[in-house]
Amino acid sequence: MDADKYIVIALIIVNLAAGFGCAIPIARGLRKVTGQTEKFSRYFAMLVGIYFVECVAFPAGMCTQVLTVALGFVWGVILGLWLRNITPAKEVLKTAFFVSLYGCLPTCSFAVILSCAWIISGNSLLNVEQAYKFGIPQFVPWPFNTLLGFCVGLATGTILLKTAITIGTARTLVHRGPKPGVG
Repeated sequence: MDADKYIVIALIIVNLAAGFGCAIPIARGLRKVTGQTEKFSRYFAMLVGIYFVECVAFPAGMCTQVLTVALGFVWGVILGLWLRNITPAKEVLKTAFFVSLYGCLPTCSFAVILSCAWIISGNSLLNVEQAYKFGIPQFVPWPFNTLLGFCVGLATGTILLKTAITIGTARTLVHRGPKPGVG
């Protein structure tokens, strides 16, 4: 079997484990935030659906992260509109934070698995020439022109942008709507 097939299998296994495993505590948190204790399976399924969309957005954006980061607006709008009338703003923002991090897991898993596969194949994470041969453009500045720098930059940039966008969007919508218990 080619190394590429092993990478794909590893990505599938890691993302299945992360998608299902991390959905459990977030679904429990959503259940507490909404006060709907009987809806765990619904929230769990919703989160797994979000994860699936994130996994599709990552390769669809060809690692540019445009689609993945843009989904931060979508999740922020959904959470802001849905939760603003049933829970305090602090809880909405906390939930938005965890959902945004959850949505970043496909990108982070790709960066980690790619780095591990790179090392196993005998390449150096810090070799610029090998990174250019891999496909990182020559105009990319140091340290992002190495595979390690590229992967760390990809994951960190996604986490920072997506989290800021998701929380910012949810915050804007929460503060524009009626407050819980007021009416």
